Amino acid sequence: MISVLIRTQDKRVFDCIKSVQESSPTSKIVISTVPDKNLVLQISKLKINYCIVSRKNGSITTNEGLELVKTIKVLITDSDTVFDKNCIKLMENALNKYDVVKAHIVFQNDGSLKSILIANLRTYFNSKSSKMYTPGLAFKMSIKNKIGGYYFDNKVAWSEDSEFSNRVEKNLLKTYVEKKAKLFHPSVSLSHDLASAFLTGAKKLDTKTIPQIIINRIKTHIEIFEGFGIKTLLYGLVWYLLFDCGKLSKYFGKIGLDIQDYFWKL
Repeated sequence: MISVLIRTQDKRVFDCIKSVQESSPTSKIVISTVPDKNLVLQISKLKINYCIVSRKNGSITTNEGLELVKTIKVLITDSDTVFDKNCIKLMENALNKYDVVKAHIVFQNDGSLKSILIANLRTYFNSKSSKMYTPGLAFKMSIKNKIGGYYFDNKVAWSEDSEFSNRVEKNLLKTYVEKKAKLFHPSVSLSHDLASAFLTGAKKLDTKTIPQIIINRIKTHIEIFEGFGIKTLLYGLVWYLLFDCGKLSKYFGKIGLDIQDYFWKL
């Protein structure tokens, strides 16, 4: 049996819950939610096990939710996703062979150019190599002792899945991308996507030298162009501009933190 941990801060969680219940009725659902009285009240009425966490730290949000998991397997997602009918079962079965499994996220768009470019870029980032990113991340709970004694690093508030994936890779765990397991993600607004770029940069731990960063960035831009064309590349340049501004914000003390707080709200 597998549990589905849904991280939420808005009412879209109920569509996600419905997709779990319809596609995998035997799966246990646990929820990690922000302190919103109306939202918590509605969740409690469903008799679903939940915890309340503070905002602005993805690692803590996830780790607190994982404390509620009683099964040997877990699948982590966000409230703004919906499961395809076979997704959860495919992920659960894949964990019989692998330690960590990633679903195939289908980033949807509303038909507008900016929405298509955002979906393209998110598709690129999420499907790049075999990184074990959320949402749509599943693993055996027993991996904790194999990756340092913790699941997600509470010191990493944003892009916590990237740090997790690096530890999984470093410790040679068996990973797999289950492309048949589809998880649908609705279109994302421009402000939210660029805010995500800024916060990813602000919270990213610097582990590479400047020459390594430049080489990787050039490689990334080439891959984006070859995979999605010039328009997505141009949007990617804008995205990385916000990403780099986020990295710089770490050096501006309180002013930088105030700017980060602004982007958290977008």
